[in-house]
Parts: sequence; C-alpha cells; structure tokens
Amino acid sequence: MLRYLRIVVSIAVLASILFVFLDYTGAVSAFAGWLPRWQVVPAFLALNLIAIVVLLLGTLLFGRLYCSVLCPLGISQDFVIWLRRITAPKRKRRPGLFRFATEKKVLRYSFLAIFLLLLAAGFAALLPSSFAGLLDPYSIFGRAAGQFGVPLWRMGLGAVADSAAEHGTYILDAQPAVSAFIYPVAAIAAIQLIIVAVMAWRSGRGYCNTVCPVGTFLGFLSRFSLLRPVIDTSRCNGCGSCGRHCKAKCINTKAHEIDYSRCVVCFDCLNSCTQGAIRYTSRRKAKTAEESTAPAATSATTAVSPSAVTTATDTSRRAFLAGLAIAGSSAVVMAADKSVDGGLAPLKKKQRHSGVAPTIPAGAVSLRNLRSHCTACQLCISACPNGVLRPSLNADGFMQPVMHFTEGFCRPECTACADVCPTGALKPIALDVKAVTKIGTATVNFDKCISAAYGQTCGNCATHCPVHAIHMKRDAEGRVRPLVNAEICIGCGSCEYHCPSGTVGQLSSREAAIYVEGLDQHRII
Repeated sequence: MLRYLRIVVSIAVLASILFVFLDYTGAVSAFAGWLPRWQVVPAFLALNLIAIVVLLLGTLLFGRLYCSVLCPLGISQDFVIWLRRITAPKRKRRPGLFRFATEKKVLRYSFLAIFLLLLAAGFAALLPSSFAGLLDPYSIFGRAAGQFGVPLWRMGLGAVADSAAEHGTYILDAQPAVSAFIYPVAAIAAIQLIIVAVMAWRSGRGYCNTVCPVGTFLGFLSRFSLLRPVIDTSRCNGCGSCGRHCKAKCINTKAHEIDYSRCVVCFDCLNSCTQGAIRYTSRRKAKTAEESTAPAATSATTAVSPSAVTTATDTSRRAFLAGLAIAGSSAVVMAADKSVDGGLAPLKKKQRHSGVAPTIPAGAVSLRNLRSHCTACQLCISACPNGVLRPSLNADGFMQPVMHFTEGFCRPECTACADVCPTGALKPIALDVKAVTKIGTATVNFDKCISAAYGQTCGNCATHCPVHAIHMKRDAEGRVRPLVNAEICIGCGSCEYHCPSGTVGQLSSREAAIYVEGLDQHRII
C-alpha cells in the first residue's frame, strides 16, 4: 500500500510541476506554484525557512522521501526505470534487474564539494549561480521542461486553436511554439537529460546516489532517520529479491544491511518480499526486534516460521501517511485572453542590439542579486506571457533570464516572472511598485529612425510608450525626432518592440532604431 501511495503522490507532483512550466496563463501556478519553492536548492537560496525546516525534519523522520515524492528529476528517473522493467524479458524482470553496489563516496562528496564551490562563487560574484544550477536536479528538470516541453505543448495548443478557428470556435489561444527554445541551452538540457536517463536505465538511481548534490546532502541526514526500511532476519529466507528490486542498489542481502544514505524510500523492497521480512518502522523498534531475535538467529540455521513471530501494530504507518499528504494535482486551464498590440506601421521580427547592457526584470532588484541566486531553471522564461524573457548566452550570466524586446515588451501590469521564481533571484513585486521601477533607459539611433533619417511620418515609439516618456520634436531641418525623457522612462521596451525600422522606407536594418540599455541596479522613479 505504501508503494502504491508513493506512486500516486509522485505522479501528481510531477504533473503539477510540469504544468507550472507549460501553462503560461498562471492558472496552475495559483494552485501548484509552491512546489518549485519547496525544492531543496531553491528553498535554501530564497531562505524559505518554512520549506527548509519541513524538508530537513521530513528527512530526519522519513528518510530520503523527498527524492521519491517531491523531486521532479527523481520521479522522472522512476519513469525510465519503470520503462526498463516492462520492456525487459520476463526471465530478467521476475527476479529483478539490480544488484547491490558499494557506495561511491569519493564521487558523491566530490560533486557536492564542486556544487558548493560554484554556489560560493556565485555569491561572491565570480561566476553566475547558473553554473551551480548545472548540478541542481530541479534546474535540470526545469531546463528540459522549458526547452522541450513548453514548445511542444504550445505547438499542440496552436494546432488545436487553428483547427477550432476553422470551425468557428475561438476559445483557445497559444503562444508561439518556439518562444523559449534557444539552441545552446536546449543542447545542454538535452545532454543532461540523456545522461540522467541512461544512468537511470543502466543503474537505477545511480545519478541520485553518485552525482546529485541534493541526494548526497539528504543522504547524510537520512542515516539518522527515525523511520526506515528494516530487514527482519527471523523472517528472511535469503532469497535476495529485495536487493534485486532495489533501484538504489543499497540493500546488501548477504549481510542483511541497508545503506540508508542511498535509500530513496520507494518501498519497492517491501512489495518484492514474499516473506514480509522488510518493514518500514522506527529505528528503536528495529533495534529492539534485532536484540530479541539475535539468539534465535545465531543458534541454528533452520528457517523460522512466520507464525512464530508476533506482529505488533505499526503505528508509524499512520504517521507516515499523514506525512505524505503534501501535494495534489491541479487542473490545467487552457483558455487565455491575450491581447494583441496594434501599431501605426507594420511590425516585423527584429534582431536584438549587440553590445547593449542586459535588461533584467523588475523583481531582480539588481544584476548581482540575479546572478547570485538564479540557477537557470527557466521557469520565469516559460511563465512570461509576452515572450520577453530569454536565456542569456553570455558567460557572465549564462542561461539566466534577460529581456529581449524583439517579439514583445514587458507590460507594467505583469509580474508573472517574479511571481513564479522559486530561488529569490526575482523577488515578488507589487503592481504599483513595478509600474514605477526603472530597469533601463531607451536610447534612439537617429541614423536608423524613419522620422529622423528620412523625414517620414512615424512616431510609433511615442504613441506606444506606457509612461509617456517619449515625445516627438521637430529639429532645425524640419524633421521630427523622438526624444526620450530618461527621468521617467522605465525601460519596458514597448518602444523597441513597436519600432517599424527596416519594414518601410529605404531602411534595411534588422534592428530597431530605439533600444533599451539595462541598469545594473534598479531604482524607483
């Protein structure tokens, strides 16, 4: 029963976290947005004290249950392991696919040390924390979901919306399918996903118990857990089934020992034991039982009848079931009412200006805060309803979000990215505060401006500025130029997005004539 309950809860958690990435309407985040914040690394980076205390106490009470129930990458590995089991020949599937292996301590603690050093370098502003995020299991899952799941999901929604529109139904709307697909980041996500999948196929939870720093950290705590799987030697007939079904390869059937630092509390061993020799019970009860059965176990080699052992009521099971009530699934709302901007001139897909200071969302507060806290999980990029955020390809902020105003702009009334960020890289911000937060300043290139360079009538940038920071003024030659009031410009990028430079007149530039220079430190105007 415990194993099936764990499977149901883990599937609900995995589906909920996945749809937090897929759903750009924000409906799923309203119900399941707490799940990314309760991942180990994001919780520590954001100093989410409640989550930290619950995760640490939960591990000390139940063992590494987090790895089987809350970690999306761990649950995904269970899916790969399940696929291997159902595709294996029956002669291999029945006895089990795994064998006990000794702990690789040097590798485990080396990867943990590297992860901590990368985090420390991020806080010291020597490297962006996204390099540490290369080892964070939640961020690995997030990049895979953002680079592959999101585009495929929105492509499917777009196809359904187009089909419905052909039949006169216009209730669905979808963002462009490739809004978050960036080739270098997708390549890294694919490589990491393949490595994790291959290790899961070949060695079960080998990635969790060799590479993952979260698994190593929680494994150290789980050595002292109150509840744990325990082998009752008086009932064990030495068949070894539990060890062959243990995907963590942590059960030494010959010595009747379990390495609790690697046990992910999946309960597979409980289901595989036909003698009822493995129980999920408290450490004290297990020690008492071992002491009481020690003489009988050493005096003879004959099997002990199960009826000779009295079974006490397992009160720890009720406590465990109460502890499992930590997650639920959310329904996905697929309809969105997303407005489309008009313009005085046709718009086209433009290129981003090179060599421009990066613009980051208002909730980041400063470039340093973003660099030191962001593990590049891509959740903010997936949640952006305007397609503004992109992963940076620069070494000083690799894979961390920056704003591109080529296909949209940051609406003052939108705080989606800050609302979903689990690490504190983007802090929650009120709408009235965001509307007056200066994240950058618009700059005009008069050589590319339709009005200034060729005397044609435009003024799109001034018309669409939400804070009226741009006005048109005639110069000495009689041409109308856009002038930016830097004191009230907030850097939303509406002017850059709406600039039609290159689409009309004699200009052939692929860049807008006006662009936003980002600020390292945001300020209230």
